[in-house]
Amino acid sequence: MNNNQLTKPFWFANVWNFFPEFTVEDLEINYLRWSAYRKSFARMLQPVQLDQMLDASCLEMLPTDLTGIVISFHYGPYRLIPRYLLAAGYKVSVLASPSIIQKEQKETEHLLQFNNLEVDCLRYIDASRSTVLKNVVSDLNEKRLILVYLDADEGANRLAAKGTRSLLKVSVAASRLYFRASIAQLAFRFHIPLAFLLMEKNENNGLWNLALSKRLSCKRAEQLDGFMKRFKRKLNTTINRIVMKEWTAWENWPLIHFYQPELWETGVVLKNKPTWIMPIWLGQRAFFFDAKNRQFFELKTGNLLKG
Repeated sequence: MNNNQLTKPFWFANVWNFFPEFTVEDLEINYLRWSAYRKSFARMLQPVQLDQMLDASCLEMLPTDLTGIVISFHYGPYRLIPRYLLAAGYKVSVLASPSIIQKEQKETEHLLQFNNLEVDCLRYIDASRSTVLKNVVSDLNEKRLILVYLDADEGANRLAAKGTRSLLKVSVAASRLYFRASIAQLAFRFHIPLAFLLMEKNENNGLWNLALSKRLSCKRAEQLDGFMKRFKRKLNTTINRIVMKEWTAWENWPLIHFYQPELWETGVVLKNKPTWIMPIWLGQRAFFFDAKNRQFFELKTGNLLKG
């Protein structure tokens, strides 16, 4: 099995968990819309002058003195949002894994050359290095924006080992998502302002623009618990804004792993009976995918044919 073959069944299963009222037809329509957004975002990565990406009204709304950490979510390929931030005139540092940095290196160089920008307008910070905190603070001192992608795709085992204080639970539609709290804890520790960044479509001209939340800063003498409560409220507002507007534009629907600490702690095991089975062919092998419990069952096609 490869990721492309699993995308649709995982997308259906995850989205159905949040929108259980959806019929199969509803899921199919929204999956096609999600797929169309992915393709349109990919096309937006073609060589283009950055000044053509944002309309004038969006540029007027964005602050010229924006600094600190900007938290966003995956809309299309990894380098799409950095393009928009460059188009808005910011110098950007993206926190990323070594594999992402290696993958994006050539495209980043080409983007900067194509737009006659200085090499340091867009750089990446290796999140795996022991110097990551030093690099983040150093870039902030240079008045750069630190772009961090916040994903709800952490595996249950890894998060369970960290303890519940490392997680933020956000109610979304009929379910909930868990997000890592580490970036907010970092902001509190070093008194770094935070803001959330979304991409929203202009209904008049069809262009995607940046939508920036109000900055969240640590108050004088504020304790960590108080700051985290304010951060969680803003995160909750942001996530539900995505759901209320263009939720199918969010890339990560098929990548969500669900974590339920209350069940892990009590040892309760979910035993949902299969309510929807999707037949899937992968190469010469046949499977039933239980969309409710997210399980695959391989069919022995040789025996079936003999029967």
